Amino acid sequence: MKKLAIISALALLAASCTQDAGLTYSGKDKIYFTYNYTLLNQVINFDKVTFSFGMKPEQVIKDTAKIAVRVMGQRSDKDRQYRLSIDNDSTTAIPGVHYEVLPPLQTFQKGIFEDTLRIVVLRSSLNGSHITQENRRLRLRMESSDDFDNGTKQGAAIDLYINNYLSEPRWWKQYEGSGLYYYHPEKWKILMTFHDNFKDPNKDYPMDANLVYSYFSSLRNYLIQNPTYDKETRARVLIDKLVP
Repeated sequence: MKKLAIISALALLAASCTQDAGLTYSGKDKIYFTYNYTLLNQVINFDKVTFSFGMKPEQVIKDTAKIAVRVMGQRSDKDRQYRLSIDNDSTTAIPGVHYEVLPPLQTFQKGIFEDTLRIVVLRSSLNGSHITQENRRLRLRMESSDDFDNGTKQGAAIDLYINNYLSEPRWWKQYEGSGLYYYHPEKWKILMTFHDNFKDPNKDYPMDANLVYSYFSSLRNYLIQNPTYDKETRARVLIDKLVP
């Protein structure tokens, strides 16, 4: 009899938890920007995205920057709309000059938890100088709409940086003190011809440590044997310095 009472109590508790679980989320679903990557098994969240024309052929005059948006709530069996605003006080990118005009209402597709905001970016008015390194910023904010409330504070806004120079890849600083030295776009271009793994600027480590150092040694020898120059200053590029 005592065992039966315990089983009945557990059943009631489970039913109560099930009902509570269904009530933990109410109201409209929420939506927010999300950009992250994994470093040493830890997810690192960012509030900015960079789109660079620096790796694109010169004939590419427009392209598409992509920002992930995610729903906190339920998947829907129909398309829904979310609303964006532009923070003009913190934005230096000009609509129609650095990016195509962005409609405030965007569609979030049915049946998914994460969708992609696509922004057409324009190249012709961007300075390609490695020295001045011009970045144009577009700061977007998520607003409430008929279908969504704006979501977490962390994902309420995001900055899109648009540039036209070959900006430093994320992995470069990992190796500055281990034979790669200072960043220069001409050095990176040569590494990219050595191996495709160097082409992804968003990786933390392009390849196995023993292999990557052999490429740095090859880069040093290449720059000694093949005079390479900074396009703006005409200084010669060596592995550890620029020579006027």
